Amino acid sequence: MAITELDFGGAERAFVQLAIGLKSRGWIIRVISLRDAGPLAEPLRQAGISVEALQCGGAGDFRAIRRMKLALLRHRPAVLLTFLHQANIVGRLAAKRAGVKTVVCGVRVADRRWAMRIPEWLTKQHVTHYVAVSRSVGTVHRDLCGLAAEKIETIYNGVDMQKIAAAAPVSRRELQCNDDDQVILCVGRLCPQKAPLDVIAAFDELRRLDPTGHARRKLVFVGNGPAQPAVEKLITKKRLEDHVRLLGWRTDVASIMKAATVLVLASKWEGLPNVIFESQAAGLPVVASAVDGCVEVIDDGQTGRLFPPGDTLRLAHILKELLVPQIGNIDAPRETRARLATQARAFAARFSWEKCVAEYDGMLRKLQSAESAPSPPPDQ
Repeated sequence: MAITELDFGGAERAFVQLAIGLKSRGWIIRVISLRDAGPLAEPLRQAGISVEALQCGGAGDFRAIRRMKLALLRHRPAVLLTFLHQANIVGRLAAKRAGVKTVVCGVRVADRRWAMRIPEWLTKQHVTHYVAVSRSVGTVHRDLCGLAAEKIETIYNGVDMQKIAAAAPVSRRELQCNDDDQVILCVGRLCPQKAPLDVIAAFDELRRLDPTGHARRKLVFVGNGPAQPAVEKLITKKRLEDHVRLLGWRTDVASIMKAATVLVLASKWEGLPNVIFESQAAGLPVVASAVDGCVEVIDDGQTGRLFPPGDTLRLAHILKELLVPQIGNIDAPRETRARLATQARAFAARFSWEKCVAEYDGMLRKLQSAESAPSPPPDQ
């Protein structure tokens, strides 16, 4: 198995779950990270899975193909399973040079940018099979690359309901919030895809819609990334320093979710965000942009709320509905949040890592069996 890096992230954590799960089903798993080992190498090693870091740079580091090829020649895998764009491209090119016949690429996001499309399209002939994390992601990738429908399938991520249920809420003080604050939580990289600036703009608009409740409202970001300077600049420009918290990466996300009031995901494009399943399992209502896999796991008004991507005014109005008491029915927002959380938790319970791993296991064994089957005799 190969991945671009093993830093904290939804795709990376799913990769670790899958690697450990496949090992428990009898597969001999070795992991290659194109960059450094990263913090998620540790749970893999604890599970008895070797991790090799190739110490490569970004997409322009062409040393990665040769280093990956040498690693594959050392291990001679029957199947190469890759995650994330750089590992997908490098893996399939290196596999061709190393003689690895079965290459499976995981498609994690519906990325329509030309910088992603062109390498995918130029190297698609070296891929045996694709696995998309949601139906919409699979459809987008199939259409962008001109793939046959049978060459791509959907396997959804799972969620560990028991682990999240066992997590205890963190103290509000640890979030730099008061016990009576309304906490709007965002979890994910601070990058243009996740649109943190849109969330800040909507939070500021909510202040205009409900100025009296602004004092006890906090916006908390968990994660870091290249957009952090722009985020900090906008916070200062809007004079929101007393209301926005940047916590950086945390390993106790489930506990933070249990201390929050609502979760917001404002992505411009997505795959199938683990944070939605995790929030649903934690009983935290979700407000997400209506993009890609988000619309497959949120039924608007039933298991969460959806808004058009980039529509900060609509996001602000939805947050007002979920947070601001109504004249004549001050309990309405709390009751709505509770209803959404209950229905979302029941929905999330349909997805498990055991189910996800079983589907990957079946798919890989089927591909391996097809590869080892004798060729039909030539026509006479």
